[in-house]
Amino acid sequence: MSHRTPATLLVAVSATLLAAGCAATPAAAPAGAPAPLPASTAAAALSPATAPTGSGSAAPTTASTVSTPVHAAKAPALAPPRGPSWSAAPGSAAVQVATLPGGATSFLWMDPARLRFRFVPGYRYPEGSPASAADRTPSTWVPKMVAAFNSGYKLSDHVGGYYYLGRTVVPLRAGLAALVVHRDGSLAVGVWGRDLTMTPDTLVVRENLRPLVVDGVSQASAHDGPRTWGISNGNRPRANRSALGRLADGSFVFAYAHDATAASLGASLVSLGVREAIMLDMNVSWPTGFVYAHRGGRVVGTRINHWTLRPPSTYLTRFKKDFIAVEGI
Repeated sequence: MSHRTPATLLVAVSATLLAAGCAATPAAAPAGAPAPLPASTAAAALSPATAPTGSGSAAPTTASTVSTPVHAAKAPALAPPRGPSWSAAPGSAAVQVATLPGGATSFLWMDPARLRFRFVPGYRYPEGSPASAADRTPSTWVPKMVAAFNSGYKLSDHVGGYYYLGRTVVPLRAGLAALVVHRDGSLAVGVWGRDLTMTPDTLVVRENLRPLVVDGVSQASAHDGPRTWGISNGNRPRANRSALGRLADGSFVFAYAHDATAASLGASLVSLGVREAIMLDMNVSWPTGFVYAHRGGRVVGTRINHWTLRPPSTYLTRFKKDFIAVEGI
């Protein structure tokens, strides 16, 4: 049976999840990386991007790829883990942001009982991925999007399998880390074949390397080679990295880490109480985490970490790589 978070009683969903990264051949970095900000600098202080709420083409006339079940009962609201200083995202109290001292690592915590998760395939990656009409139309995810973050590597990097809307694009492999999105918009993270299996309500399965965290223990080591967790720029052990973890209460944490090793990223997730985690995209510009507010008919986006190179407007339209849109309910 697919692992389902205990607090995942979610409302209607109108889409799918995402995933496709690229450890190799990343986009070139812009000249001059920004200087670190104080740890107390809130995400809201970073430069925002705005766009009309209805940005993108009109909603498709075809039926949604996701069913719309009745939200039977509200689960009690969860709270982010102790440790960092959390701030509620401007668009939803179910999303909280924290940055560790030094400013290099930031977290995006999410309460799944008050959110739904949408996988949006990129127009180029995952390679060979189909895309439903809804997943090609930004107006189906932008109006309710309160956060978004990147998915995994390129499939050509041989990091695992990929399943999308009834089609196995690349065969899934037992023992690898996977994220799963279901028809009701709920999300699952774990080990494929152990925690997660195919069920009738599975919409998307995205594998990406072996698990970064298993049963609360980081699987990364300071002795890992530069290619153990992906091909880094310049074959260096340090790179911009990202990961998604599940806590014991069923909540999720996305992590963005600047110039980090896999071991330091894994350790930071374990310190929050993460039980299972999947490594996501890496290198100069691919790791991204944003929060969004809807004000006066416009969408205002903010980076969760000042080192993030791409603008928040990246996911207000179709992007070349897949991503996860987090919708409020």
